[in-house]
Amino acid sequence: MGKNNFIWEFEEKIQRALNYAYFFLKFRPRTKKEMLTYFTNKAKKTQLLDNEVIEATIAQLEEEGLIDDRAFIAWLVEQMAKHKHKSERAIYYELLRFGLSKELINDYFETHPVDQESQARLALKKKWRTYQLLDQRRRFEKAANFLLRRGFPFVIAKKTIAEMEERE
Repeated sequence: MGKNNFIWEFEEKIQRALNYAYFFLKFRPRTKKEMLTYFTNKAKKTQLLDNEVIEATIAQLEEEGLIDDRAFIAWLVEQMAKHKHKSERAIYYELLRFGLSKELINDYFETHPVDQESQARLALKKKWRTYQLLDQRRRFEKAANFLLRRGFPFVIAKKTIAEMEERE
């Protein structure tokens, strides 16, 4: 009877942890590292989660396909390409910040390289109107600095600015 009670309590703790996880995953995909951090913080506050429960819950979430670091990389790269227009290098460092391994990130970019020239064009296109009011030298400085802050190499920044200048 004691053993069954223990199993029931363990399963109840896992279900509670899964409920926390489902809520956390409701907003956007998460990496395994993010989930571990989230559960660790929850464990400190609630005293209901221990390492065994956390490991079992993460294993179940991976089995259900709700935590998948490869899928997270693809999702984040797509989001950055659509909305932020950052370079591959900037996206790489953003992915590292989420706790993903360098090997996993490099594998992804080897098979899915980012078109940096089009991303630079899209990024600069939004700012170009404000830069058009400046003299050519100042416009180049502002535009180049903007693209360099987004992680683009100077060669791509220079080429993109030249293309925007031609369109005028």
